[in-house]
Amino acid sequence: MTTQAQSQHEYLSSPIVRVGVDTDLDRRMLDEREWLLTDGAGGYAMGSASGMPTRRYHSLLTCALLPPVERVVLLHSTADILWLHPDTPRARPVDLAAAHFADGTRLGGGPSKLVQFELGDEAVWTYDVGDGATLRKRLYIHEFRAAASLRYELVGAHGVLECRPLLGMRDHHHLNHETDPHVRLAGTACGRSATIQRGDITMTLDATGGSSVQFRSKLHWWHDVKYQLESDRGYDDTEHLFCPGSFFLGLEEPAMLLARLGGHAEDEDLLTWPPPGLERKEKRIETEIHQAERDAEEDDPEALHVAALVRAADQFVVRRAHSPIAAGDEHADVSIIAGYPWFADWGRDAMISMPGLLLSQGRVEESASLLATFAHAEDHGMIPNRFSDDDGSPEYNTVDASLWFIHAVCSLAGVTADPAIQERIRDELIPACLGVVDGYTSGTRYGIKVDPADGLVTAGDESTQLTWMDAQRDGKVFTPRFGKPVEIQALWQSSLRSLASLIETSDIGRSRDLTTKADKAAESIRQSFWCDAERCAYDRLEPTRSGWRQVFEMRPNQLFLVSLPHMPINTQRAQSLVEQCRERLWTPRGMRTLGVHESAYRGRFEGSIYELDAAYHNGTVWPWLLGPMAEAWLVAHGYSPEACHEAMQMIRGMLDEITSPDAPSLGQLYEVYDGDTSPKPQAPGGCPAQAWSVAELLRVLHLIRGCGSAKA
Repeated sequence: MTTQAQSQHEYLSSPIVRVGVDTDLDRRMLDEREWLLTDGAGGYAMGSASGMPTRRYHSLLTCALLPPVERVVLLHSTADILWLHPDTPRARPVDLAAAHFADGTRLGGGPSKLVQFELGDEAVWTYDVGDGATLRKRLYIHEFRAAASLRYELVGAHGVLECRPLLGMRDHHHLNHETDPHVRLAGTACGRSATIQRGDITMTLDATGGSSVQFRSKLHWWHDVKYQLESDRGYDDTEHLFCPGSFFLGLEEPAMLLARLGGHAEDEDLLTWPPPGLERKEKRIETEIHQAERDAEEDDPEALHVAALVRAADQFVVRRAHSPIAAGDEHADVSIIAGYPWFADWGRDAMISMPGLLLSQGRVEESASLLATFAHAEDHGMIPNRFSDDDGSPEYNTVDASLWFIHAVCSLAGVTADPAIQERIRDELIPACLGVVDGYTSGTRYGIKVDPADGLVTAGDESTQLTWMDAQRDGKVFTPRFGKPVEIQALWQSSLRSLASLIETSDIGRSRDLTTKADKAAESIRQSFWCDAERCAYDRLEPTRSGWRQVFEMRPNQLFLVSLPHMPINTQRAQSLVEQCRERLWTPRGMRTLGVHESAYRGRFEGSIYELDAAYHNGTVWPWLLGPMAEAWLVAHGYSPEACHEAMQMIRGMLDEITSPDAPSLGQLYEVYDGDTSPKPQAPGGCPAQAWSVAELLRVLHLIRGCGSAKA
């Protein structure tokens, strides 16, 4: 077996991360390390490594009723008590609960006894319960089944586990501020299961295995459970949780509790271990890792990083359907979740993420399905920026998602010769791309229109936020970029050229028209966007009564002038631009959104919601921008060995983050980090698992390794 194959095998047979607990300090830090499991339909489980719920989104099972949206928290947590040596003089309880309450009370029995946490296909907690015994609690999320299995195994002693399931049965964004008298136990069966109903939501808990299983009904509420991270973010932070009673599981043999959406059904296969579907999932991941490793050297030093990134990438790929079970149909529409836990599928994020999440692993059929999902929703030349998290309806409020769509379509067309996919590109995707060009040329929502004077795209006004820098709060626009933003022009002219090339043999006349449009836009970019004084590009052109005003702010948006397939500036300017961005914006965690010497710069992503939004794109670092930064560096320096080495150094910090047991998001990557790198370290913020953070790192790593000279 080669070194590369050994690395892949080692990764597939081991957890992503293994966190050992040696001291009380380690245990306190575990509250700040989060994990994520997903079900492929928008559902998920997530929490802290300690087991202490610190977000409203932390749960052992959250399901999407209308995949991948309408998500509801079903099984929030379990407050377990292990009864060691029952029916003997040595009998004693071991409290394994974990919860904070609004009055300051902390149930920390579980975290205090935790000796190891592992994350891979499942989350595993190992507890030292005394008397030389250990208890292992394993959580597995079933793909496309709206179900989760908890498995308990006691080694070194005899005991009975009292499992008290705590239920949310609520929208995952909202909290139970009051007890609900209408939550009811809808039925039990054989003393092993309980079905609970709240309005239109029904869930079932089934116990199996063990030397004995018994359910005892005792309906009650846990009051005023508090979530510290919600307090820190300035949100409401306290709720009530429903408990239907207790499952008593004799642990002479391993026992399991299955939580699932719906009432009693023929789900016997879900009551088995290993879980059904696990082998299929492992084979899929192995294939994706192998594909991502296709250009690597035999003794690839990045093999484990690639494997970790591939696993992380897989969690964002979902299917759209009318139910979780229907999402399991391989023909269901594919989409991409922008981030867990609170984002749904966003157009901009999906288009930017697609090359890294899908194409880099050879998932071309799913890429075509994803693009068709958005193409079918194209309207007035616009691709949706998001599908509502409430009912899945499309929303149109961005200028760049449609241009990223064209870029993604052309990227797919460039890597596949599959006749079926080429037919889909021709019949479904190219017409949508041309619809975008026509809509932008003639004008569409939010004042988005090509200016006939210079061939550039103009969009919005003082009240709108249409680019990816879109933060606003209470009527305040924090990054006003209306007019002609630089990355929109870069996307416009590059997309026109790529699309012209794509249809050159099928529609020569239209192809020439697109090229003419691109030539005009490129010349205007060269004339209007270069700033000699700063040796890089202006961020945007703003409309005034006397014409267009050049606005310089040191931002990373200019990188797309170089990183996209068709560069409108010369090599000398490209090198100057990327060197300025490298010097003034790069950090080990990503690119700052604003230079430190700009008056609006905010170095810490902290404070109230208003303060967070104010900092969001005004200095805060975004890991996803390492992709365009590293690629632009490669392009500007001709993919030389030196350039490949430098690009690898740019992403090294985040590569190490994905496999580190000390990372704040275990096996995943955060949305943002602080802009300041000292005197204290860059703290993470925003979404703890962000699609394009993973996607762009994976995509650009593939590019760098393709150089053949990128040794760390």
